[in-house]
Amino acid sequence: MSKISASNTTSLAPVLEQVREKTKNLKYLENAAQRLTDILYEAFSDSIVLVRMFATAPYGKLPAPNQAFVTKLATTNGITSLINQEMLVLSLLGTRGSNAMWNDRRKSQGHIGIPLASATFIDKIPMMSRLLKDIGLNLDWIDSHDTDIVTKTISGMSGVFYVRDAREAVDTQGRKIIAAQDFVTAQSVKTVFGLGGGYATSKTFLTVIVFCRETVNKTQAELFSPLVGLFKSNTIPLASSGAIFA
Repeated sequence: MSKISASNTTSLAPVLEQVREKTKNLKYLENAAQRLTDILYEAFSDSIVLVRMFATAPYGKLPAPNQAFVTKLATTNGITSLINQEMLVLSLLGTRGSNAMWNDRRKSQGHIGIPLASATFIDKIPMMSRLLKDIGLNLDWIDSHDTDIVTKTISGMSGVFYVRDAREAVDTQGRKIIAAQDFVTAQSVKTVFGLGGGYATSKTFLTVIVFCRETVNKTQAELFSPLVGLFKSNTIPLASSGAIFA
């Protein structure tokens, strides 16, 4: 095990190779996502409190418990009228952390899925709004019903979501970017970073979010960017065919 803050291109190479080898030839995107989060946590458990991978899936293709969660969330936020079968939901697929309850996506209490119902709704979630913008997804695309525009936008994603100080960082509206400050305090979370990528062959995009118990600089976070490309290369058939959930 090693620390992310001590990583460089050479030390990260074996981790990238594991991702290359262990996320291919699987039946579902969920299986590959769990493999990736396991690899990252096991390599950097001295640094990582929690690592999660999310990917978009249409509401109509979600497992029943996920649909129920999204419907309840939509009702609570008064956006039920925006829910439809094709609406993309950013869904938790892989998760690994220092608490055993964090190692099974089905046990998540509050992050099973985030409906990409409207730009206004997403903008109310500081971390998600900032993450999407940082990795290259302007929120305006969410309100577009033009499939070609959506696919082009997603496939052009790049960039790194980066919050150096999870306790103190705020957005332009003065809101804490990492809103779950009880989690930040209890787990001594310092830096949070995320990576994203989209598939040119579908409206699926994915993001990996890493919560660290140490301060990591942005250059070190950016070293992890190749993970997304490797993962995408191995899972294009799964995303294209809609084989998301096991």
